[in-house]
Order: sequence, then C-alpha cells, then structure tokens
Amino acid sequence: MKLKDVLNEYELDWATFVSRQKDYPFEKLKNKTIFVAGGQGFLAKAVVYFLLSLNDEHNLNISVSLVSSDSKILTGFFPTLMKRDDFKFYTTEMLTDVNNLYADFFIYSGCCNKRLYRTPEFFMEEIQSEKGLLNIAAHIKTGKFLLLSDYRIYGKVDRGVMQSEYENGHVDFSSRVGFEPELLQTLESLPAIYGKQYGFDYTIIRTGIALGAGAEFDDSIFTDMLKAVAKGETYTIVNSTHKYSFVYIHDIIKALFFSMTTLDSNTVYNVVGKDCTLSTCMMTAIIHDLYPEDTKITLSDSTKDPCYGVAMNNQKITCMGCEPEVTMADAIQLIVQYNRNKEETFLFQDNYQGKLETIHNILLGYLLEVDRICKKHNIRYFLAGGTLLGAVRHHGFIPWDDDADVMMLREDYEKFLEVASSELPNNIFVQTPKSESLNHCVFTKLRINDTMFSTAFTSRHLKMHNGIFFDVLSHDQTANSKLGRKIHLQLTLLTRSLVFNKWYGRRVDNGHKVQSAVANMLKVIFPMKFLDWCQYKCLRWFENKPDAKYLYDGMGRNVYKGDFLKSYLDEVIYWDFEGYRFPIPKEYDSYLRYLYGDYREMISPWDRQTSHSIVIMDLGQYGSYNVPAKYKKNGAILNDSNVIDEA
Repeated sequence: MKLKDVLNEYELDWATFVSRQKDYPFEKLKNKTIFVAGGQGFLAKAVVYFLLSLNDEHNLNISVSLVSSDSKILTGFFPTLMKRDDFKFYTTEMLTDVNNLYADFFIYSGCCNKRLYRTPEFFMEEIQSEKGLLNIAAHIKTGKFLLLSDYRIYGKVDRGVMQSEYENGHVDFSSRVGFEPELLQTLESLPAIYGKQYGFDYTIIRTGIALGAGAEFDDSIFTDMLKAVAKGETYTIVNSTHKYSFVYIHDIIKALFFSMTTLDSNTVYNVVGKDCTLSTCMMTAIIHDLYPEDTKITLSDSTKDPCYGVAMNNQKITCMGCEPEVTMADAIQLIVQYNRNKEETFLFQDNYQGKLETIHNILLGYLLEVDRICKKHNIRYFLAGGTLLGAVRHHGFIPWDDDADVMMLREDYEKFLEVASSELPNNIFVQTPKSESLNHCVFTKLRINDTMFSTAFTSRHLKMHNGIFFDVLSHDQTANSKLGRKIHLQLTLLTRSLVFNKWYGRRVDNGHKVQSAVANMLKVIFPMKFLDWCQYKCLRWFENKPDAKYLYDGMGRNVYKGDFLKSYLDEVIYWDFEGYRFPIPKEYDSYLRYLYGDYREMISPWDRQTSHSIVIMDLGQYGSYNVPAKYKKNGAILNDSNVIDEA
C-alpha cells in the first residue's frame, strides 16, 4: 500500500515534497536504517510518511522503524501502512533487549512546535524521555542523532534582532516565561553530551513557528487565525512590535533530508520559510490581500510585545544549499483552502498578477483560430501536451496552466506553415527560425503583436518578438528498429543542445566530460545557421519512410520520453474543451500514459504553479479579451472571420 492510496492531497503534498524534487542526492539514503521517535506528536508521523515516500518514489529500500514507549502512537497511522515491509514498530522496552540492531540515523521530534506544560513533572518527563532515547541510540550503535527543536529556545529577543544559532536571547529562569527556553536548552544540550560519550554524530534542526495544511501541529494562535479566515469568522490578535519567523512543513522536511545527506554534523541549523519573518500586522495584511472579503481580523494595541515567537537568522543552512521554498503567502493559501474545503481543487490565487483567466481566453481564441484554418484547408491536428491533458481531465485548461499546444504530423505541419501567414490576421506573427533570424526555437510559435510575454530565457533577446504565444508542433517519424530509434533520439538531443546552448551563450554539460567537450567544440566551430539546418534535418531524417511505425516529439519537451506508436495518432475524435469541440487522438489514453503515466492523478497542491517563468508581461489591449460572440460554443463557427481580431 502506497501513501497516495491513503493520504489526502494536502497530506501527500508535504509527505512527498522532497521525493518529488529533481537532482536531490537520494542515493545517499539507499538501504539506510532510520529510527523515528516522537511520542504522540504529529512530526514523528510526518517524518515516517516522508521516509516511506522516498521508498515509494525512488526505491531506496530504507528501513523505517517507529519507536515509542507504547503502541498508542500507532492509532494515528493508517492500519494498511503498518503492513508494509519497510516499516517496523518497537517499544523502547523491546529495543533495550536487542543487541543486533544498527541505525544510520535516529530522528527525534522532541518538543518541536509541541504544546509545553509549565510543570516540574512535564519538564522532567521530557528530559527523561530524550535521555532514554539517546541511550537506545547508543545501544543500537546509531550513526547520527537528529533532534528537532524550535524558536522558543531563545526566550525574548530585542526588536529588530534576528537570532543566529549560537546567540542567546533574554531568559529569566526565575519566572514562568523562562520555562520553555530552559527546557529546550536542556534538551538541545543532551545530543552533544551523549554523542561525545558514545561516539555518534548529531544535528539539531531548530524551526520557526511551524505551519502546514493537513499538519496536526498543536494549535497556535496563527493556526486558529487562518481557520477563522477560512470560515469568514472574526479574530483578534495583538499588533506586535516584533517580527516572528515561520516555516511551512515542506521546508522542515527538506531541512531534515539535507541534514541526512548534505549538511555538516555536530551543529545547529535555524530553519525558516521563504520571506516568512514578519509581524502580526504584516501577516494580517497578506491575509487581507488574499481574502479581502473573508478577513475579519482585529489588531489590538498593547504596550508590550506579545512574544509569540522570535525572528531567526537562517543564513547558515541557506548558504549550505538548503534554501527555503514556501513563502508566507503560499502557506496562507494552502492552509485556508484546506480548512475551507479540502475536496475542492486547490489553485494559488496570485498566478500571473490576476490575469490567468484572461490568458486562458486569449489562448482559446488562438485555438479557435487554428481550428478554423485547419478545417478550411483540411489539415489534421490534435490538442497536445498539457492542453490535451486538460481536455481529458478537466474538459478545459488545466486550472494552473499558462500555455496551449497543438500537434500535427509533419505533412500537415508543413501545410499549416504554408497557409498560416496568409490566413492569420496581420496582428499575429508566425515565428520560426526562417521568419525571424534571432529566433532558434525548433517549433512554431504564433505571437500577438504589441504584447509582451517573455520567459526568463526569451527576455535575454528582447529584440526578438516576445508577444503572447501559442505553440504548434510536429511529431516526426523515427526508425522502426530499437537501435535506430535510439540513435535518432541521441542525434536529436545533440543538435538541440548545440543550438540551444549556443543561443543561450553557455557551455554544454550533460554529465559526461568527453561528450560535453566534443559538443562544446562543435558549438564553437559551426555557425548557428548550420546548427539550425542540422537540427531541422535530424527531425526529418525519416520523413519519407513509408512503413514507419513510430513517432517522437523531437520538437518539444517530451523528446526525453522517447518514441511512441504512430498508431496512437491514426484516428481523431472530438472532445469538449471550454465548451467547444476540438480534435484529440482516439487513442488518447495510451498517448497520455506515454507522456504522463497515471495522468488522471493531479500533481500536488504546492506544484500547481504556472509552467513558464514569465518575467515581462504586458497584454496590451488584450488585457480584458474574451472570445468574440461570432463563435458559438459546441464547435459551430458562425462565419469564416478571424477570432483574434486585428488591433
């Protein structure tokens, strides 16, 4: 049983956040044995789910063992997960009698963001609990002990000061407010003492105020405030004079992964979210900007700062490559939506400066225009990529997608290029390497004049047309033999790499020193015009092969998926898309599984960011564009005029 079968999408989002990343050193945890302890606290469960997700996604064969004083902790887990071969449960008593166990890592969630009771009994119980676990860690010959702690260790901090790891705040140990920092300071001192005595390393991950959608942290005033916003209820909070550091559950789990794979040992790391150090007033302002109609928060004045937390300096862990990901605005949206309606499809509100719906309208206009031209000239095309996926799964655009694509076979693609310029209105430019010398994109882009829609890459070439675009791609034939297809794919990747990297002005580096050296030499020797020609010829290498059985996406990002059966595109059916009917492959299921695997499963909430990094956007007079009334829905065209009218 995998996590995705039992967790809701918000829980799965944080549990699998690390495992979804690219270029992380996952292999460093292969075949490791990891023990996790944390009493009844949520964080221990979250760590277990995170480790199991690494096995689900990367087959790391990590042995995950949960440790507790009794089996009550298991009531918080799904029974089906307890049957997994990679999961074990031990009581602390069981481990004291075992002599043949070894742990690469022992993770203890401790008092991190846990409600602390200011009694001597609680104080001593927490210390004895950690000492018992450290003795077990020594007994089973642990390699590294990882302790999760939090901001309360600092006590009070002066206004404007951000506390670094080994700096001290103001703690009055004679008063009740000194209880929390005194307890946490004691708990944080123990791993170093035991590690030195028994010969194991340690790392302490010290977090800000923890937040998370679907995360069962002990409720804080900030969690309560966001729940109130979700329900449209009133809430009162003190207007703080100090700033406090927050962190979303994603970044806590990321820091934990880095502490096991990358970070130095025997030290402390502050973990804070991205742009997540702010006052209560600043936080309330962000909430109001996102939910103006539902925010009923009152900021009350006080002569003293309420000391909800402290401002923390996280430069140390950031400089070691573990940079925070989740901003306060993103965290607020995830938590509010979870508490409002966790079954509703989550979408970030602030995509594209509030213009995503307009962009969808423009792309739909493009699509209707392409459809008109193709019908007029008997050109066969299909919805492609994310547009096809959106059609099948959402009957329209993927809610967070920001582009549209159509695909054709080579013969239809060339036919479309012959008529596109004359059929399209004068305000749309057909951008190819032939029509614009500064452009070296291998596929065709249709761009609207007097608009700007520049990606991080194309903004480097502002003399090139950077208008709002619509992609038209060809799927080309490839060899029938497995070896021939492999050679064709590698040559395509080589020519595309040479063109792109020469255009981008950077060195080729594919991980192979010899191949990269040869590619960089070729990139320097040959002019761009010749490389464009090589790329073009490579795509059409098997164009005239009469019995071709395979195609590949040599132009698009799916080139890395390899080839697929040509029969997938043999037949056309029409499908609802934003109330209109457009052609898709009859074998759409096989084609989409080739592209995406289980395409019915939506990506996690955090990943629902728009797909292009648009850095310059100006929609011009299309800022309030809607599809003209001359097109009625369900595919019938009222007349043969253009959908995207000339400016």
